[in-house]
Amino acid sequence: MTTELLVEADVAAFAHACAERVVSAAREAIAARGRFVLGLTGGSTPEPIHRALAGAPFAGAIDWGRVVVVFGDERAVPVEDPRSNYRAAHETLLRHVPLPEGNVLRLCGEAADLDAEARRYAEAFEREAAGHVDLLFVGLGKDAHVLSLYPGSPAIAERARLVVAELEPPMEPAVSRLTFTPAVFGRARRVLAIATGAGKAEATRRALEGDEDALACPAALLRAAAATTSVTWVVDAAAAAGLASLRAR
Repeated sequence: MTTELLVEADVAAFAHACAERVVSAAREAIAARGRFVLGLTGGSTPEPIHRALAGAPFAGAIDWGRVVVVFGDERAVPVEDPRSNYRAAHETLLRHVPLPEGNVLRLCGEAADLDAEARRYAEAFEREAAGHVDLLFVGLGKDAHVLSLYPGSPAIAERARLVVAELEPPMEPAVSRLTFTPAVFGRARRVLAIATGAGKAEATRRALEGDEDALACPAALLRAAAATTSVTWVVDAAAAAGLASLRAR
């Protein structure tokens, strides 16, 4: 396996390229296994992708009745909270496509016991998605975090549990989280890593060209994941501005 990099001119082209990848992966998975397990990520970066998928021509190109949606991470807030990853995905994608309600496996950020919710979700993931993701979106934070695995997080070393709680992590917004662990990268057939904007340029450079370990730069986990799964980075020109490999061309 290798790491692929796509640099798009702007956010619109970025969203279009990502949506094309989703459609292609969905068709392949449904033809091969009868369903498509899609892992969504939080933050603002995926929102233009969601809107592209919810509109023409992409929405009609996917058999949504055969799609199962899982979440890579969630913030410990109620679903009506603007910080909820589920709420953002529901408003920009899920409510706009004919996806059966039972096919969405929601991480319950409002759970009183986050450790128990992490165990419940791991069990649901194994049961409802056979413990695998056909395409997993992974957003990149300005501090090079991925999912809700922040620099220095003990969960970066986790290889047994699939889901853990991150209690009061040093991340913005300042709320506890539930997150997939690095163990899930080995269960993803494809990883689509995404970043947009000049504010992500340094993190993109560290992720793709840096030599830090995963504890300092969690995005380095994707370098290791590329040994066993297909990892594609899709970024816009602003996020790619710090890449020496592009400047040398």
